[in-house]
Amino acid sequence: MKSNNHIKLINDTINKTKENLKPLGYNLVFWGIFINILSVIHYFFGSFIFQKMLHVWIYWVTFPLIGMIYMSRWNIKRGIKIGYQTIIGRAIGIIWAVFGLGWLLIVVISMITKSFHPTPVILFLLGLVLIMNGLIIKFKPLTAGGIVIFMFIYSIISNPDTNYLIVNMVAVTFGMLIPGFFLYKFKTN
Repeated sequence: MKSNNHIKLINDTINKTKENLKPLGYNLVFWGIFINILSVIHYFFGSFIFQKMLHVWIYWVTFPLIGMIYMSRWNIKRGIKIGYQTIIGRAIGIIWAVFGLGWLLIVVISMITKSFHPTPVILFLLGLVLIMNGLIIKFKPLTAGGIVIFMFIYSIISNPDTNYLIVNMVAVTFGMLIPGFFLYKFKTN
């Protein structure tokens, strides 16, 4: 093989890897929009919809689980369509699976003990995952999104009377939605 063919093969491989990162952007955009919609509904219609605390828990567990099932199916179909999995893709998948398990444990422990609100802990876990993903794929907006989420966690800790729904919406918008949009649109270039 000539050196020009080697260079072309390397460039093709790099471009294919960048193209495979596009689904991560779609996942981030999906979850950013989905969580913001749930938060807006809860914020504006919470007094009408949620008469009991149990209804709040059902709402914040059932819909995210449905979203997880949908996105898992979408990611599996996407993986089958691609036909192979890169090491980076596998690492990112494992990180997000651990995040999902961590989210579920945080929610269940919060429901059982009733001793803490799960939002700050979930945002902390989300910030860690976003920073890890951003560093792994070398995408600074995603890393910055995780850091921004940490700033919102600090605001919750320093202001305990802060409305968690508003903080959640803004943190998810700046931490997931905007970086996800940039990743989806621009990482393939």
